[in-house]
Amino acid sequence: MKEIIMSNLPASIATIGLCLYFAGMAIVFILSPVKNAKKFAVQPVDNAGVTEIRVYYGGISLALAIFLGYIMLGVGMPRVSLIGGVIFATTVLVTRTIFLFVDKGWKCPYTKLAIPAESLFVIALWVCFLLS
Repeated sequence: MKEIIMSNLPASIATIGLCLYFAGMAIVFILSPVKNAKKFAVQPVDNAGVTEIRVYYGGISLALAIFLGYIMLGVGMPRVSLIGGVIFATTVLVTRTIFLFVDKGWKCPYTKLAIPAESLFVIALWVCFLLS
């Protein structure tokens, strides 16, 4: 494992960060879906909605963490894993930015936090990618 990480330190560090972030998101949304979804301006209308929050915010985040970790450690390709993370994070940021204007959500409290935080996250990932 140490050999794989050291083979491409920038990609490995970024991938480990991505895995920790997505695993953390999974835990938060699986264990307390309604409370945490409200922080994201999402609210279920019934119990099936609670399950959907667990599945899509929690389950998919966990799957992504496991997949990126597997590509880095199981397959031994930290840069390829980072590329997947960069594509995912950049796509989320670009989509959020576009629909921020379409949906007129720029004044919402969550948006005011999400755009700068995601932008810094994506820039950091791109820097690690360029260094890798």
